[in-house]
Amino acid sequence: MDHSRIQANLRHIAQHEAKPNPKPLPYTTITRGFEAVAYPKIVRELKDNDLIVKQKSLLAARELLGVPTSYMQCIAAGITPAVVALLQDDDPIVRERAAGTMEYLATKEVGARDIKQHGGVPLMVSLLKDSALPVRDAAYKALIEAARFNPIREALVEEKTALPLLMKLALEEEHGRSLRGLILLNACVQVRHNKDALTQLVDHAKAIPALTALISEDKSPEIQEHAAKLLGLCASTFQDAKIEAVQVGAVPKLLALLDQPSILLASTATTALMMITVVNDAKYAVVNTKGGIEALVKWLDPANEQLCINAMECISNVAEAPEARPLLAEGGAFEKLSSIHGGPYPEGVKSSAAQAMRQCKFKCLPFAPLPGR
Repeated sequence: MDHSRIQANLRHIAQHEAKPNPKPLPYTTITRGFEAVAYPKIVRELKDNDLIVKQKSLLAARELLGVPTSYMQCIAAGITPAVVALLQDDDPIVRERAAGTMEYLATKEVGARDIKQHGGVPLMVSLLKDSALPVRDAAYKALIEAARFNPIREALVEEKTALPLLMKLALEEEHGRSLRGLILLNACVQVRHNKDALTQLVDHAKAIPALTALISEDKSPEIQEHAAKLLGLCASTFQDAKIEAVQVGAVPKLLALLDQPSILLASTATTALMMITVVNDAKYAVVNTKGGIEALVKWLDPANEQLCINAMECISNVAEAPEARPLLAEGGAFEKLSSIHGGPYPEGVKSSAAQAMRQCKFKCLPFAPLPGR
């Protein structure tokens, strides 16, 4: 046996075998575990006491949560309570990254339910007042993402202090966070049974005067749109909310939005007016607003079907005031409505036109038959 050749072969193998790392990795290095090891490993790292490890592990957690197959494995490994605990960390970078990671967790309903189960909702609400502005921004984004799901919307309503706080911050914060607050509030009232949410807004958050201030001319169209949408929702249920909207001057401000070229903004404004003009005071507020009738008549254009229907419903409401009917006639409302009713338009549009025509020509009870019947 040629021992020299064997020794040479062993030396050759030794030269090419895997060597220990000559420079051990720092303790704060975050590496991804192999296969199933990755999920409990990232949870352990999130619970580490070292600040740098927590900061880095939150970014690494997002990479895992961004992969659908890894997402469920992370949830099963207990990543949610680990991230929720970091929302209360003393370091603002950790709080910001924890809130950002919550946004990843909230992309699916199972994650949103897990957030609610582990008490993440009240902690994220508290971050909306954080001293660090990036933390506030991250908390808004996470809550908006999570509020796509009913369990989170219900949790925000059940929190009792969340909606009044959001309304207050929408008035006080700069444009971006104010807009996000309104988006979140609109999401909160989309719960299946929203009477409690609307009650909190109208009675406790003083939403009607606040939203009226937010549809003023000095606000951006985005804020005006979301504020008008929420104002319409608040006025849709409670009679006293409609009356309060008239008292705080919401009607002239909503009519002013109809002068802007944005169809979406005009549609939102007419929806709110449609809700408010059910009460008599609102009908006369439209009559007494300079150019108010003309603003409604202008949008009697079936090219924008929903906006046209909204405008016709508003006209039907306003025409219940005797003083409004001559003004509608002078503004050419009846001619436009007749054209729509006789045109090749969907039945829903023509039906709304018929109702508005009958109301514009009303003289006494009983009502005349609807045109075309």
